[in-house]
Amino acid sequence: MSTATTARGLGALRLANRERLLAALREHGDVSRAELARLTALSGTTVSSLVTELADAGLVVEGGDDRTSGRRGRPGRLVRAVRDRRLVVAMDLSLDVVRAAVCDADGAVLAEVGEAPALAGPDDDGSAALAHAAGLVERLLAADGVDRRRVEQLVAAVPGVVDPTNGAVVSDRRPRWRELDLGQELERATGLPTRLENDADLCALGERAFGAARGLDDVVLVKASTGIGVGLVLAGRLYRGAHGGVGELGHVQVSEPGDLCVCGNRGCLETVAASGPVIAALQVVHPHVRTHEDVAALVAAGDRGAVRAVTDAGTAIGKTVADLCNVLAPQAVVVGGDLAAGGDHLTRAVRDAVERSTKPRTAGRLALLTGELGHRAALLGAVVAADAAHAPS
Repeated sequence: MSTATTARGLGALRLANRERLLAALREHGDVSRAELARLTALSGTTVSSLVTELADAGLVVEGGDDRTSGRRGRPGRLVRAVRDRRLVVAMDLSLDVVRAAVCDADGAVLAEVGEAPALAGPDDDGSAALAHAAGLVERLLAADGVDRRRVEQLVAAVPGVVDPTNGAVVSDRRPRWRELDLGQELERATGLPTRLENDADLCALGERAFGAARGLDDVVLVKASTGIGVGLVLAGRLYRGAHGGVGELGHVQVSEPGDLCVCGNRGCLETVAASGPVIAALQVVHPHVRTHEDVAALVAAGDRGAVRAVTDAGTAIGKTVADLCNVLAPQAVVVGGDLAAGGDHLTRAVRDAVERSTKPRTAGRLALLTGELGHRAALLGAVVAADAAHAPS
C-alpha cells in the first residue's frame, strides 16, 4: 500500500470521526469529553484530539463544568457545538432535477432553487451539468437574505461513486463524467471550496441528523429513484468502503438472465425496481406517464395499476435489503427517493419483504421507516458533511 493511499484512508477515517462527534453534540447538547467518548465509542485520546481540532476551527467551545456525572474528582469541562453564522451551498446533482440551497449549520434553509437540466444521454460529458449548477449557485448567492460573505463551501451530491484517488465521478448512466474533474471545475466556476459526495450517502447523513433516523447509529438508507443506492451509517460512521464504491444496491443481480442493465450485466435490481421500469410498466395503460411525479400523482389518487407497480418495486427492493439486514443487523432501514414520494406503499412493500426474508431476531429489532426529508435529504446531508470537513486535517 502506498503512503498516499494510507494517508487518504486515515484522512477519511478522521473525517468520519468528526461527523460522529458533531452528530453526538447536535443530539445531546453540551457534554464532557468523557461523555463524548462514551457516546461515540471513540477513545479518549481520539476525542481530545478531535475536540482540539474543532475548537481551533471555531466549531466547538469548552466551558462550564460537568457536575451531573456523579463522578468523584474534578468535573470535566463541557464541550458545546458553536451555532455559528457560517453558511454552506448544498447541491443535489441528480439526473432529473438539479437542486441547490443555502443552509446554515443547523440545517435551516435560507434559499432554495431547483430546475430540470437539459436532457442528456450517455454522451453527456458533464459540462452542461456544470454550467447549469454554476448558474444556480450564482442565483442563490444573489437571493434576498443571503450574505455571500458567510458562504464558506459547496458540497454537492452526485449520482455515482466518487473516486477518492482523483475526485472523478463514476456513473454508469453518465460514463463520460469521469473525464471531467467536476469538483475542481465547480470550485473554479463558483469560487467556493467544493466537495463531492455520493447522493445516497448524503441522504443517509441527512436523515440521521435531521430526519427519520435521528439518534440512531446503525442505519441503512435506501434511495429508490432513477437508480437504487444505499447509504450506510455503521456504528455512527458513514461507511464508504475501501474505494468509495459502497452502496450499489441497484446492481445486485435479482433475475437470470434478466434485462440488460446500464452497468453491462443482466438482471440487476435497477432493471425491475427503479423509476424507469415502473414508468415503462405504467405507460402501457397510462401513455402520459413520463416522470416519477406522474407516478406519485397516480399513486396518491389510488390508481390500482400505479400502486401495484410501486408495490412490486418495493417487494423486489425489500428482498435485496433483507440480505443486507441479515449481514449488518441495523437499527433501522429508511426508505427514500423519488419512488417513495407518492405515499407509504413503497415502504410497506419493502417492510413486508424484509420481514419475510430476514432472520426473526433481526427483523424483530428493526425499524423500517419512510424518510422524512423528501428531496431535501441529500441537501441537509451536505450540511452535515460540510460541518465535519470544516476543521483542518
